[in-house]
Formats: sequence, structure tokens, C-alpha cells
Amino acid sequence: MKRFVPAALTVALTALPAFLLPAVAAPDAEPVEVIVVTAAASDTLLADAPASISIIDHEQLTQSPVRDLTDILGTVEGVTISNSGNLRTVQIRGLDSAYVLKLIDGRRVDSTSSVFRGNDYDTGWVPVEAIERIEIVRGPMSSLYGSDAIGGVINIITRKGTDQWQGSASADYTAHEDSAEGDSYKLGFYAGGPLIKDRLGFKIYGSSDRRQPDSPDVNDSGQAGFGEQRNSAVNSDLSWTPNDANEVQIGIDSSEREHSGQQLSRLGWFASHNGSYDFGSTSLRAYGDQTDNDTGNISGEIHPNRSTTYNLEGLLSLPLELASQTLSLGGDYRYQELKDPNHVGAFTGSGSDTIDVDQYALFIEDQIGLGDDLLLTLGTRLDDHQHYGSHNSPRAYLVYHLSDRLTLKGGYAEAFRAPTLLQNSPSWGSVSCGSATAGCYIVGNPDLDPETSDSFEFGAQFDGAQWQAGLTLFRTDLKDMIDISSRTKDPALAPSYPNFVGFLADGRPVFEYQNLNKVRTQGVESRLAADLQPGLSANATYTYLDAKNLSGAVDLPLTYRPRHSGTLSLDWLALTDLTLNAKGRFYSDQYISVPASGLNMVKKAGYSTFDLGASYDWSDNLTLRGGVLNLADINDDRATSSDFDIEGRRYYLSLTQRF
Repeated sequence: MKRFVPAALTVALTALPAFLLPAVAAPDAEPVEVIVVTAAASDTLLADAPASISIIDHEQLTQSPVRDLTDILGTVEGVTISNSGNLRTVQIRGLDSAYVLKLIDGRRVDSTSSVFRGNDYDTGWVPVEAIERIEIVRGPMSSLYGSDAIGGVINIITRKGTDQWQGSASADYTAHEDSAEGDSYKLGFYAGGPLIKDRLGFKIYGSSDRRQPDSPDVNDSGQAGFGEQRNSAVNSDLSWTPNDANEVQIGIDSSEREHSGQQLSRLGWFASHNGSYDFGSTSLRAYGDQTDNDTGNISGEIHPNRSTTYNLEGLLSLPLELASQTLSLGGDYRYQELKDPNHVGAFTGSGSDTIDVDQYALFIEDQIGLGDDLLLTLGTRLDDHQHYGSHNSPRAYLVYHLSDRLTLKGGYAEAFRAPTLLQNSPSWGSVSCGSATAGCYIVGNPDLDPETSDSFEFGAQFDGAQWQAGLTLFRTDLKDMIDISSRTKDPALAPSYPNFVGFLADGRPVFEYQNLNKVRTQGVESRLAADLQPGLSANATYTYLDAKNLSGAVDLPLTYRPRHSGTLSLDWLALTDLTLNAKGRFYSDQYISVPASGLNMVKKAGYSTFDLGASYDWSDNLTLRGGVLNLADINDDRATSSDFDIEGRRYYLSLTQRF
């Protein structure tokens, strides 16, 4: 098997500043002011944002094929992609997707109740064609968003309508060099503009894509490769601006996603009002969705379920002259329901096939200007959960501008995550341990404690005209982590497990979700970007991650978390209409199996991949893109069920027509 030594790219990242010295010496222009909406209760300049935040813009999304956001989120420092059993999910600072809140224009999406074993659906509900940018907050944001935001937040922000009709249509095709690996294609469109000038706007967007399944013999080990994926979406919204102070929006989004035979259908809706007045700004929105798991969660069987959520949120932001403050007050209500005739009531014999939960929250945030160069953000959120009562999540963050170019940031935050609808329900249960008839059984536990965390971070950011650099140190201590990995189908061993609760009538052992004492993640995130010369730019990221389970007698590493990872990219405007790019990614070795005993742990070796691409503007409205992914054909067969494949060399071609 071919391999590139990860250290080679590490050296490149370390040596890169030497090539940037000419750029550093160049005269500085005024930095570009960027507004972000995810890091605070009110819109904030990126330089003042009280959080570690990264932005992926629309142009970055279109440079190479992106089936869903996992294809590009891994290029952000502090973000890694977990590949458990070829299931690609997002981690932020070593905390997996269950601790990463996903938002679409600030509205949360979560299909956990429908697909309780973990899933990769929530990074793909919005077509790439409709995305204006993605804001990634690295670190806890429970003070604003509540449960599920311990690791961070991913906010997908869709394109806004303009004062004239605009749109685009695109077609992508990716072919694998190895015929045993499945090819993929994608079609997408976006259109938006005024129905009544300056008053009524409309946008509609959609996509359809497919990745063909790998052949059954793609791996010599007999393990399955990547399964088939089929995704489609059609979404639209209407905006009414009766005057300069008020905006009303309503919208509907409809999506279907089928991954390896498991199909989810989602129908969402929202209505919102935003106001901007002399005293401040207001926001009120109601939204909800219905997600149907048309196949269920047991391979080879059809056990459909339906999850429903309703949300009501309000926010008032008040600029105050006293100490240059912006005071924000808000609250929200959330209701969740799951109807699952095959799993709810199955263990206890309850007559109901539906479980539900609701929770309320109030929060306050105060951004205080302590002079021209120092900004203090204080915030706290009080959540009242139906089963877990009240929980407070405070946060404090300082931003200090040492100069126009150099900024220091740091803060402390507490966060919490309530057990999911299934994890704490005594009436829910499901088969597990690899078999629907001869495995084990898992059930909810009403005695679970909510997970809580304490997080610290400190960083420095330099923003020059020709180059930018950032370095952040972070640590999160997670307590009472909810876990179900402790289980076995062996009836003789089962009673020795701490979360064993008994046997089914047919002799299968039953285990309940349990709390682990402590998990710790800590590390360093860094980024360096530069304009090397006119038309040539470079960007490098590096993440060091130390993620451990500290609950037992011996500290154990967490799986699918490489200690070292990074990216390096170059973009060159070779001709007026031709842009060339090169990208490299490296990952150090990582554990893919860690038994509770700490014995016989399995590690996957590190690897690196490199891509080459080109973009040519055929005309003002037509762009062609093409290239090679995984140029060196770094390939690795999946050897066990916990292992993952690395897709081999493949070629892509893309066409985008704008109008």
C-alpha cells in the first residue's frame, strides 16, 4: 500500500512562514471587516467575536466536489471527520457529532431520535448551491444555544435574495480510477429575486445527487465498502419587507436522504420576524420539522419511525450607552416527540408507542466595551428540562486588541447536554450486538445524569493585509458522558458489566445507557494564510488533539481521533480566467478500537492525500472545474467492522451556469 509520511506535510506547515517573509514586509492595507452571526446573540465583527470562529465561503464550497459538508469541514482547524465503519461524521475539538449543534440560518436540525445509532444526515439537508457561507464556532456555546452545543456549533447560512433575479445551475461528476469503487454525480440549482421590488422576495433551490455503491469485493478482507447514497432536496422561502424596520419570512424545506438502504425524509417549515428600531433589534421565530425514518434502525428489517420537533424563539438586543454595552435578552421553547411502534414500549410492555419531552430556556448576554480595545462578554442561560429540572450555563469571554492587527482572546464556559429522548426513556429499547435475534438488547435509563462540561481557551490572532495567523489552546473536561459501548451478547459475561439489567425471555442480555465519570479533550489549533505574491495564496492549518477517557483505572484514548492533523492549500490565478489549486491533508495514526480493559487496542496508521484542481471561466456566466482527488492513490482496505476505507484516486468535472 502506498503511503506519504505525514511528517513531510508537518515540515511543510512549519517551514511555510519562511516563504511568507516578502509578504509580511509588504505595506498593509486596511483589514476587511466581516460580520458573523453565530458567536454572539447579536451580529458581531469577526475580529470582536467572543469565540473561536471559522468561515467557509461559497467559493470554497464550489472549488471541488462536495456531496455533503463533511467533504470540506475537515479543512478547518480543530475540526476532524470521524470515519467509524465508513460513517463520516463531524467532530470539534475531539467531541463527536452528538456534541456539535447543527443550525440552518440559526434554526437547529437534529435527526438523533430517528437514527439513534449515529448518522451523517444532518450535514447534508441544504444543497451546496444555496449556501452563502458556513460559520463554525469551535468550543461550547450552551449559554446561547443550550443542549448539544458542548463541542461547538455549525451554522449553515443560505444565500439571500437581491434586488434583481439571480441564479445558478450546476452539474458535477466524479469517476473512480478503481472500477470497484462507486462513481458519483450531483445536479443543483438556485434562483432568487424580487416579486415586488424592495418589498417581496422569493428564493427556491434544490439538488439531487447519487454515489453508486462500492462493489462487494472492493476490500480483500470481505468488509463492505461505501454504500449507495441518494439525496434530493427542494426548498423555498418568501420574504416580505413592509418598511425599512421590519422583515417577515416564511419557508418550507423538503429533503430525502438514503444512505446504505436507510432512508430519511424531512419536511421543515419556519416563520420569522426581524425588527430594527431606534431602541434596538428584535427577532421572533417559530419553526419545526418532521423526520420520517422510512426503514428503521435494524438492518434487513422495516421498522419505520417518525420524529417531530417544534421550536419557538425570541430575542431582544439593546444597545446601551453605558460602557458601550449591547444587552441581549432571549428565551425559547422546544418540544420533541418520537412515534416508534417497534421500539417504544417494546421492553416494558407499555401501551403507548410515543414518547415526548419539552424544555424552556431564558438567557442573557451582555457585550461590554471596556475602552476602545477591550471587549468583555458575559452570558448565562437557564434551561428547564421536563425530566432534569433547571440547569445554568454561564460564560465569560475577553477580546483584547493589542493593535489594529493583533488580537488576544480567551474565556471560560460551562455547558450541559441532556440525555436524548431515547437515552432516558424506560419504555424504549432496541436490539444490538450485531444481531436482531442472537445479540443483546439496549434500553433507556431514567436515572441518567445530564452531561456537563468546563471549558477554557486562549488564543491570538494576527490579521494583516497579506497574511493572517491564529493560534488557540483549548481544554474541555466532560463529566457524566452518556455511553452504551459497555455491552456483550455473551450471557455468561453480561452480569459482570456495570450497566447490565437482566435477560430477555429468550436469554439475550439487556444493558442500559450509563454515565461515564470523565472525558477530557485538550490541544492546539493553528492557522496560517498568506498572499505569497499577486495571484498566489496559501493556507495551512494544524491541530494537535489529546482526547482521553479518564473514567477507569487506566486512562484510555478515544477512538477515531488522530493526535495530529492538518491541511495545506495553494491557489494560483495562472491566467485571467484560469485558477489552479492544490490541497493536501494529513492525519496521524488513530485508534479504531479501544476495549474497556485497555487490552488489544487497534490502531490505524496515519496517511496523507493530495488533490489538484483547476477552474476556468469560459464566459462571465459559465465556469468549468476539474481535477484529480487523492493524486497519489493512497488507499487502505477496510480490515474490520470498526475500520474505514480511504477513497482512492478519482477524477472530477463540474460545470456551473449563472444567470
